[in-house]
Amino acid sequence: MDNHDGLSSRRELLKRSGSVGSAAVLVALAGCTGDTNSGDGGGDDGSGSDTTGSSGDDGEAEYAPIEFWSKEQQAERRQVITPIVDEFDQADVQAEFFDEDNIPEELSAARAAGDLPNILQVQAQTIQNLGSEDLLSTESAQAVMESIGMDDLRDGALDFMSTPEGDHFAVPHDGWVQGIWYRKSKFDELGLPEPTTWENIQEAAEALHDPDNNQYGIGLGTENANFTRQAFTPFAISNGARVFNEDGEIVFDSPEMVEALEYYVDLAQNYGHPGKHVYDATRQTYVNENSHMIMWSSYIIDDLLEAGMADDTAFAPYVRRETDASYGQVTGFGITASGDEAAQRTAEAFTEYMFQPDQYVEWLHMAPGGMQSVRQSVSESDAYQDNEVLNEWADTVATISSALDNVQRFGFVDGQSIPAFGQIASQLIVAEAVVRVYEGEDAETVASEQAEAMRQAIE
Repeated sequence: MDNHDGLSSRRELLKRSGSVGSAAVLVALAGCTGDTNSGDGGGDDGSGSDTTGSSGDDGEAEYAPIEFWSKEQQAERRQVITPIVDEFDQADVQAEFFDEDNIPEELSAARAAGDLPNILQVQAQTIQNLGSEDLLSTESAQAVMESIGMDDLRDGALDFMSTPEGDHFAVPHDGWVQGIWYRKSKFDELGLPEPTTWENIQEAAEALHDPDNNQYGIGLGTENANFTRQAFTPFAISNGARVFNEDGEIVFDSPEMVEALEYYVDLAQNYGHPGKHVYDATRQTYVNENSHMIMWSSYIIDDLLEAGMADDTAFAPYVRRETDASYGQVTGFGITASGDEAAQRTAEAFTEYMFQPDQYVEWLHMAPGGMQSVRQSVSESDAYQDNEVLNEWADTVATISSALDNVQRFGFVDGQSIPAFGQIASQLIVAEAVVRVYEGEDAETVASEQAEAMRQAIE
């Protein structure tokens, strides 16, 4: 698909991208008010339920056994989630856990067998891909969100779950935000301003850079990997550069994108640690005090606490030039459109249950500070804040949580998702552009050639 094939609207692009086979679309993942209702889903008294899906003569709501898939496959997280699932008393829930990278294949197999799970807890891109193929129930998502309280859910997180028509494919659950982490003592010593604007970031990188003493100005992603795309995204979007315009056309070859590539690579080449780096190496330069400013996600909080660096580390949650831009991820609970009323009702009740404060806080505390609450009331609650990591980072966590409202990604334009970006991300076309310029190629030529590669990728 190119700029001149007659596509005149984002909606047409969405329809076209939705026709791509599930396995191809989902592979992109290979690359974070009042209480809810009691979770009774329509009238059960909480004393148990008929898990056969039949209804008694007294008119009790029907429930049915359901299957729940989660991407939290690490052993320590399964040990937390499994008891929470088991305590749900409306019906039997079978929990299955998968590595995020394997979910596309598992979903394709389940879809081919006509056996999709009733609920999936997965990242936004998977939600968007499934939703674009009409596999998720927007009605169920809406019912659960109204039970939770729409006003209690952060707008930025809701945007990640949005449909082209303004509904929601799923219920946002938790998120993480990427930004610049920096050593406060060094910035104070050198009289440096907060590294948010392009000018301030470059000024700090220059001042901190002393390679003769193994000191480097900034840590950024420079390897052909998703981390590099993630680190580059806020610089590009802050400059008004996008992959798609509002009509769904590829505009990666815009002057704004060329300028962003040149700026990012200039930082990495002239003030970064030599060589190509992804997240582990970038984090390590900060922990080892070889860098005092890095681009990283909120999942670094626990590492910095263990390293004794919490008191001397600050967080700049956005990059600013023409606009403020943050990068982040949101996971959601998607309820599949099964056509089975009892299973649908049970899935809604179970999702409501998982968002009740006790269960929700227990889940978030599996990775405190990394998993950010998308419920404002929970973010402010004593139960959520009663955690060693969160107490140590209280002000920073509040900044990260509020930054979820400012998260932007290349696959969303004006709050609407373009699922076709998943195919671009899976082929690392954006990251490859950064690497090519980093290796010395002309930014304008690279942007033009990568834009054409993107058009071919979504044909």
